Amino acid sequence: MTQPLDHSLQDTLLECHDGCAATAPGHGLSLIQERLASATPGKWADAVVVAVSAAGWIEVAVLADDSTHVLWNHADRTGSVSVGDPVAVHSVYDVLAVGGANFNVLRAGAL
Repeated sequence: MTQPLDHSLQDTLLECHDGCAATAPGHGLSLIQERLASATPGKWADAVVVAVSAAGWIEVAVLADDSTHVLWNHADRTGSVSVGDPVAVHSVYDVLAVGGANFNVLRAGAL
C-alpha cells in the first residue's frame, strides 16, 4: 500500500525553486555534505543518465551493478543533465556529480 507523502515534504517538493537556501535532501548542497562526499571517494558509483524531467527527477543506471536509481533535485536540471550523460552518485551522502557540478539529491526510495 502506498503511503501519501508527509504534508511538509509534499509542500517542500512543490514550493521550492532554484536558488533555494534549504539543505534538505534534494535541495541545496551544503559545504559539509560536499566535503564529506569528497573525503569518501570509494563511495562514488559511475552511472549514466537514462531519464531526466523538468520536475527535477533524474534516473541513472549504475554501471557496476546494473541497478537504477531515481533521484530528485528541487530544480529543473534539463539544461545541465541530458540522457546519456556520464555521472557519479555518492551512495552515502546522496550527491550527484555531473561534469564539474555537484547536486544534492533525494533518492526516490528515501521518501
